Amino acid sequence: MKASKEQLIRLLESRDVRRRRKLYEYYEHYFQQQHSARFTIELINADLGIALVNRQDVKYIRAHCNQWKTAQPETAETKQHTVEKKSVKKEIWTNQEELKNPIFTGSKLDSL
Repeated sequence: MKASKEQLIRLLESRDVRRRRKLYEYYEHYFQQQHSARFTIELINADLGIALVNRQDVKYIRAHCNQWKTAQPETAETKQHTVEKKSVKKEIWTNQEELKNPIFTGSKLDSL
């Protein structure tokens, strides 16, 4: 459930434990735009009309917002299907020089 702006202001004024999560839910579009922390604070405080949000709030939200995002339901197109791989016969490569000359070792140091 999304909180209204008045409820959000009340949560921020009382320094409630859930204020940061509700702040993220209400202003998620600001946090997705990847602005600087200072600019994000200015945008949110201007919208609220009161300077209630500080730098620690924004840093905390950015550190934890990945945990708060709601999981998107899987659709039929996004499901992964297992695909059977065909067995491929492995080819063995041989050195043609070794076949012509059985003494050939392939290294100049071996003859020393």
